[in-house]
Amino acid sequence: MTPIAARCRLLLTGAATLAATALLAAPATASVAPAAAGCPETPVVQPFAQFDGDDSDYFLAPDGGFENGAAGWTLHGQTAVTQDNEPWAVNAAGDAAALRLAPGSSATTEPFCIGVEHRSMRFFSNAASSSTMNVDVLIEGPGASQPAVRVAAVRGSDAWAPSDIVPMIVNELAAEQGNAMNVRLRFTPHGAGAWTIDDVFVDPYRMR
Repeated sequence: MTPIAARCRLLLTGAATLAATALLAAPATASVAPAAAGCPETPVVQPFAQFDGDDSDYFLAPDGGFENGAAGWTLHGQTAVTQDNEPWAVNAAGDAAALRLAPGSSATTEPFCIGVEHRSMRFFSNAASSSTMNVDVLIEGPGASQPAVRVAAVRGSDAWAPSDIVPMIVNELAAEQGNAMNVRLRFTPHGAGAWTIDDVFVDPYRMR
């Protein structure tokens, strides 16, 4: 096991405790999160507060709402940007796109910068309850030889719903890289049935 793999295993254990105790955010006027060292400033909103009291600030992953046709995403298998949207329009009232993934496909964001304060992510999905969506974090640059870190296996819900809070886990490794490292998020359906995902958000703050 590589040193980074060992670190990730330890972080997975700690993240399980964090996820169990975290508050599981209606659209809000965007503010700006202070930049982590080396990471650009990002507009933030509170997209999950209306569902479960998660009033944390989040920023949208690169084209995380798919309004630009999944620009920058790496798509494998049968995937398509569809004229659909999670019904609450938490990102913008005029949004009208989502990403559909058939069994055996995958979708990976373009790289984006995180620091240790980027502790978690959430997204919206619509899929059969008998299937799951595996979510992996891939490290870019230093540590890129580390295999993808599985951070969640999200159950389908038979209707549009927000995911639980998903710990990023590898964000703790950013402390060893000047508090700035590039990562990708990969979504892979598992089991029968297609998934539709939308509005992929990342939380730029630790719990206070």
